[in-house]
Amino acid sequence: MAIETKVLARIHYFTGLDKEGLEEVKKYIAFEKEVKKGEIFLKEDEPSDYMYFIVSGAVKVYKRSANGKEQILNIASSGESLNDVSTFDGGGSAANMLAMTPVRLYVIRKSDMETLFARCPRVARNVARVLAAKVRRDSSLVEVLSFDHIISRLAKFLLKQTSAGANMLPFLTQQDLASMVGTSRVVVNRSLRIMEEKKAIRLERRRIVVTDEKALRKLVG
Repeated sequence: MAIETKVLARIHYFTGLDKEGLEEVKKYIAFEKEVKKGEIFLKEDEPSDYMYFIVSGAVKVYKRSANGKEQILNIASSGESLNDVSTFDGGGSAANMLAMTPVRLYVIRKSDMETLFARCPRVARNVARVLAAKVRRDSSLVEVLSFDHIISRLAKFLLKQTSAGANMLPFLTQQDLASMVGTSRVVVNRSLRIMEEKKAIRLERRRIVVTDEKALRKLVG
């Protein structure tokens, strides 16, 4: 499929570029890649010559400890970039990346990013903002994992989803949630039942529905 400038315009690295700028970026997109649901397309520490931009779908970005414990760093979606750290420090991938849905990606060679910065200074400024936002996100994750009670962590996560305009979580299993807040699936299940009893959420098959945002905010406290 042909690379579309209107799709490039929705990617965070290329926000605010005019038509001429987007056409310049288009020259450096190596190819489009489609990933099947459930496929791990990049593994932690794995070398790669490319970085990726999500056109559509959801990608689980996570790390796994030596004893097999999983920690989800982010659920990346349309417009986000993947494999940034490896692109700029020259090392292997900083995390595993798994397609939670069918995923469509635009792919660029790492070696072309420096050239693109020189030709499009706006891209370099956007990249700085994107990376700063990721540092802030990861710092918040560390704080949450260090200090917050499990129910409070879950409530914060669900509120974050509602602030993004979604009151349902169709993609995440209870094990995914456990990995995001640093606990076990059993504890997450118990916590969700308590939240349901307080009528903050409703548990449906394979999804969680936020029914009372105010009640959810009380649980954060």
